[in-house]
Amino acid sequence: MTTSEPKHFFSRFLQGHEGRLHFAAHSHHFWPDVTREAQLAYWDDCARLSDEKWGRIFGAVIPDAQKHVAQILNLKDPKQIVFAPNTHELGARILSLFYGRRSLRVLTTGSEFHSWRRQLLRLAEDAAVDVDLIPTSTLLENRSEFLDGLLAGLKKRPDLFFISQVFFDSGLALTDAELVALADACPQETVMVVDGYHGFAALPTNLGPLEGRIFYMSGGYKYAQAGEGVGFLVVPKGEWRPAYTGWFAEFGDLTKPSGTQTGYTNDGLAFMGATQDPSGLYRFNAAWDFYSKQGLTVSAIHDYVLGLQKTFLQAMPREFLAAGKLRPLFTQELSWHAHFLTFEAADEEAARRLEALLKARQILIDRRGMRLRFGFGLYQDLADVRKVCELLWEIK
Repeated sequence: MTTSEPKHFFSRFLQGHEGRLHFAAHSHHFWPDVTREAQLAYWDDCARLSDEKWGRIFGAVIPDAQKHVAQILNLKDPKQIVFAPNTHELGARILSLFYGRRSLRVLTTGSEFHSWRRQLLRLAEDAAVDVDLIPTSTLLENRSEFLDGLLAGLKKRPDLFFISQVFFDSGLALTDAELVALADACPQETVMVVDGYHGFAALPTNLGPLEGRIFYMSGGYKYAQAGEGVGFLVVPKGEWRPAYTGWFAEFGDLTKPSGTQTGYTNDGLAFMGATQDPSGLYRFNAAWDFYSKQGLTVSAIHDYVLGLQKTFLQAMPREFLAAGKLRPLFTQELSWHAHFLTFEAADEEAARRLEALLKARQILIDRRGMRLRFGFGLYQDLADVRKVCELLWEIK
């Protein structure tokens, strides 16, 4: 794959952003053109089938999407993958596994995404919910200290352990081996959940050694390039009975309830909710059917993005870093890092000023407090990266 080849896959989004340099793939990745036809195909199926469309969705669309996720993550059992409108709904369903408990002990970090952080803070207002937050501030300079903090937290035998594969506020990533080591340290009764939203379809992830041991959640909004409505959860095999449940959780091979007990399927669909818009699954399948035909793997995508990132760092003027007293939150070894690069300013006002100066030059990134995030994706090429770096010379 040449450095300019994949850009034409995104002609419609590029036309919509003409004149702008969109470097926020980590926030909203452009969709390939084939997803537009997929959206129309969903509409046509609705027109042709109306209520009977659910037979096609559960019989073909969902199984195809499960197979794509399984292939990307190197999983053997696609039926343990369940979809939802977003990952927050799936996270709430996991929390509902503990419904009725007198207390709940949660181990997590201080750098989880807003929805999860907000939900936990709300639950922690109840004295019966104890949240152990491990800071990620040492992850860059002293990785072992951060991991030791997690291992010490696991020795307290939490009920739930929730951690990101890639931290959204820095881009620092845990390796497959580190995730396995954390899973190995988990007490048998601890439910381990990995938020893989910034890793899925970006970092070449081998979830095979963890299959059946952990929950893994992600979605289509970012690097899977399918947009909204494609949250998913990889579910370990078991007799799961989330209290927050909908009628889709008994759609298919229902394990018949005894007496008045609520029944669930005996696979990942036990975590399904209720009626949802499945058009995102059509887009997801179209994107990854297309990439499969192109021979474009996650490893190839990662190598392509890594090339863009390295070019950016080589060409970026040091004066831009000095202008905001920016501190890079990454090492120069980027082989295992998010597809965005984070720079921390001296304060939030400095970060806000730089973001505005970038926007005035039609460079679109995003800001998280004091941190500026530059994201990279297949719809950019080296010329785009060099153009951004030329414009950075103007910012002082």
